[in-house]
Amino acid sequence: SRFSEVDDTTVRRFAGVNITFYDWSQVVAQGSVDFNLFLLECAFDTGAFQERYEGVESARVYDYQSEVECDKNAEIFEYAIRAVHDVSPDGFAAIKVTALGNPALLERWSAALVEIRRLFEKMDKEGNGKITLDEFLEAWNNLFVHEEYTHERLKEIFSKFDKDGTGKIDPIEWTSTLRPELMYQMAKTCKHHGPFAEAALNKEETMLMNNTFARIRKLVVLAEELDVRLMIDAEHSYFQPAIDNIVLDLQREFNRSAPRIFNTFQCYLKETDAKVDEHILRTELEGFHFAAKIVRGAYMVLERQRALDMGYPSPIQDTIVDTHACYDRTVQKIMRRSAVQRGSSKANVLVATHNQKSVEGAVKVMNDAGYSTDRAETLQCAKSIRTWQETRKEVNTN
Repeated sequence: SRFSEVDDTTVRRFAGVNITFYDWSQVVAQGSVDFNLFLLECAFDTGAFQERYEGVESARVYDYQSEVECDKNAEIFEYAIRAVHDVSPDGFAAIKVTALGNPALLERWSAALVEIRRLFEKMDKEGNGKITLDEFLEAWNNLFVHEEYTHERLKEIFSKFDKDGTGKIDPIEWTSTLRPELMYQMAKTCKHHGPFAEAALNKEETMLMNNTFARIRKLVVLAEELDVRLMIDAEHSYFQPAIDNIVLDLQREFNRSAPRIFNTFQCYLKETDAKVDEHILRTELEGFHFAAKIVRGAYMVLERQRALDMGYPSPIQDTIVDTHACYDRTVQKIMRRSAVQRGSSKANVLVATHNQKSVEGAVKVMNDAGYSTDRAETLQCAKSIRTWQETRKEVNTN
């Protein structure tokens, strides 16, 4: 009974699968998509809500039930990707990682990644954000039982981490290379059973994480075949390290020739500035396309309450003004990054907002940077502003 009352953005969120269409009624009228069937399959069969739907600020939350259920969700995402290709070939489809794997397991892997990062900091004796071979060998000998690891074997392991061959390991190389299997092997040889060993996934958990990654990668392969751009939704902060890790792996593989995979950055998080800088730097060093969707965020109340209950600092910006400033700063940073200035990459940014000031600011950056006004990105931004202004005028008039 509420379907006729919501706009296209609300419908995309309600459905649990985000497809970029401008006018759902026209799409349905053209017979391209069975709208009611789409809602039934995407929203209800997947158990798309744990929270009650309360308007456009609500977020999609899936309730994990089983590996079989995750496979069903993957089929629904496949349907969405094919629908985008059939109706809007230059559009986007979005997937939600917690629909494709056990959320509790994703939280475990996120915690493991945090401990992996802390181990990096222990190994980084000089505190300069780099681990040399000497630092690596010294730390390994101090932290792990190393009888079965010869000097040559440890040098081979170091080389696997040193992806760019600089003779030094940076934090992203470290976290992206230290896969669950290797962490499990390292944890078994820890001299002291501390947080790192506790955080390591066991064999069964590692298998389930690999299943999750396989489902996601299969969707990316399909998107690549159909030339559809794919956005990976951001989620709660305690899932996000795992999601970012998965996205970076996929971008390394699929964003070489074109911006296929878009990560999502939430600007109500205090860490966003540093994270965006790190991801941009990684794409520059490794030579793949940066691509991102920028949002403010959807889990503010839950995040703050969880931080309060568990006794850690809130990850959320202190004020809405801070969130707005981070959002506009992030959009400008992405659009003005060096790869765009050199012409080796396009902006590849989806400005996902209803905030008029933010959209106008993005258009201004595009104009200042000399983007052609006939580019699709410009027309989309202009249409967003025009629609917003017309809606406001209509509301005020009525």
